[in-house]
Amino acid sequence: MVAARCPNAVLCLDPFHVVKWATDALDEVRREVWNAARKGGQTALARELKGARYALWKNPGDLTGRQRAKLARIARVNDRLYRAYLLKEELRLVFTLKGVRATVLLEAWLAWARRCRIPAFVSWPRRSPGIGPASRPRSSMGCPTAGSRRSTPRSVC
Repeated sequence: MVAARCPNAVLCLDPFHVVKWATDALDEVRREVWNAARKGGQTALARELKGARYALWKNPGDLTGRQRAKLARIARVNDRLYRAYLLKEELRLVFTLKGVRATVLLEAWLAWARRCRIPAFVSWPRRSPGIGPASRPRSSMGCPTAGSRRSTPRSVC
């Protein structure tokens, strides 16, 4: 429908929503790991993971000491969940960069996501509109709001 009415439209995604999609994929992994631990009789691990949600969601700079310790514990006991966390954080990093550096990191992130063997992330770039090797920072694609919205100058098209 959009393509028929607006053939010259460019799909632009803002950093908040792209990182939100990655956070949703991370939360899917957290729930899978929690359910597996609970069903496998690992109640202590399940209890720890249940309390880890906000530590996994928060920006690293905003973590409390207790949340940093929880992430360190996750890194030691569950490699898959910690890799999902790192994927989310590296995607967040893409939006702190500009131009070619952002594009190179985005392409490296997409390659990592495709080969990480975490289903929520392997399929994520394919099911997310506008995210792929052809994606570029908004400023290099000439999105209509590239110069007019300084609050999100590093969006991806």
